[in-house]
Amino acid sequence: MPHVYHDIIDSAPAVSRRGRAHAVRAEVETMKCAILQSSEELARAAPAWRRLEERAPGDIQAFQTAEWGLAWAEAMGQDDTHECRPRVVMVTDATGEPLLVWPLMTENYPLGLKVISPLSDPFGQYADILTVLDGERLKQALNLAVNTLRKTNADLLRLRHVRSDSTLGLFARDHLHSTGEDIGAPWLDLTPFSRPEELDGRYNRTQRRRRRKIHKNLQRYFGAEPVFERVTDGGEIRHQVIQALRNKRLWLDEKGLVSRALFRRETVEFFCALARHSTSHEKGLEFCLTVLRVGDEALSWEIGMRYHGRHYAYLTAHKPELTDFSIGRLHMDLSQKLAIADGMKAFDLLVPNDPHKHSWSSHVEPVRNHFLPLTLRGFLAGHGYLRFARSLMRRTYYALPSRVRRILQEWKHGRAN
Repeated sequence: MPHVYHDIIDSAPAVSRRGRAHAVRAEVETMKCAILQSSEELARAAPAWRRLEERAPGDIQAFQTAEWGLAWAEAMGQDDTHECRPRVVMVTDATGEPLLVWPLMTENYPLGLKVISPLSDPFGQYADILTVLDGERLKQALNLAVNTLRKTNADLLRLRHVRSDSTLGLFARDHLHSTGEDIGAPWLDLTPFSRPEELDGRYNRTQRRRRRKIHKNLQRYFGAEPVFERVTDGGEIRHQVIQALRNKRLWLDEKGLVSRALFRRETVEFFCALARHSTSHEKGLEFCLTVLRVGDEALSWEIGMRYHGRHYAYLTAHKPELTDFSIGRLHMDLSQKLAIADGMKAFDLLVPNDPHKHSWSSHVEPVRNHFLPLTLRGFLAGHGYLRFARSLMRRTYYALPSRVRRILQEWKHGRAN
């Protein structure tokens, strides 16, 4: 593994391979690479960005879509004092048509460290590249993109949650450093199910009886039938997003767990902006919010997205006082059945690979965190902090009892206030 980035085209001894590489290099000379550095530039590039989405294969690039990037830029705002700035790499052909889009941003860390991260981090869950290229042409385009990024004077390229089956995963395996953490993303293959009712066949008799019991207990407790529905009205979306985040934060505080994305002040605005952007474009990313309610009272929520036939279960939440009802299990079952009814091919539970997700999934895709030092300071931060210190700190923290984690979180929030 190289310590710093080098040309990713290997020398080839065979004449035929040299000939192919020469042809690719001749083609890459016509490629141009630009970095979009403002929300205005992202908006101007959006039509071309969406055309690339329609041409690019795959269904796991939801977090690299124009809708996702535009929503992030709108929610975060772009003034000179903000901690994050867009750095979206776009490689185009001779006609100006995009061949590759790599949504990134710069972040300023302590001690003056300048880090390039996936655009919208920590909101985005998978780091990847949107492209129509493959083989040697892709390697040359990535070579051009990374060399362009080096000119930004950044210290470190940090890429969280890289799937092994992604375009970036194939590149990262050979050319980037891994932090050594095996994370995993569970997902359910929906293609065997032609009707929602067929999903019940995945479960044994005990599991099916448990799901029916949850429904009956809720009906008995509230004296009315629980209703599962998708929310599409803009004003109602905002109200339900606020409720979902409030209850999710309460649950996290109770467990002493941490989520950088969910405790940011921009989180509500980001989801609302995402809902607006996804409904304004017929194809591409689609916002999907579902609620389980009794009368006017919402009991549980799922904030999700859909892209190219894949449903992303981004966030689930319920009222903490209903935890003993296992209402989250019922909501997930109804959400997966809705995805089948709507023609989805996969139901993605995202990272991490927590045990409670296993009964809702059929596969687990390996996911890793990667980094690439661009300077000596970046080398020290990558190998010293990301690869060693941070991993040790995380393992130590999550090994603590939940009561101790809760005390630490209360102390942290008290200091922030």
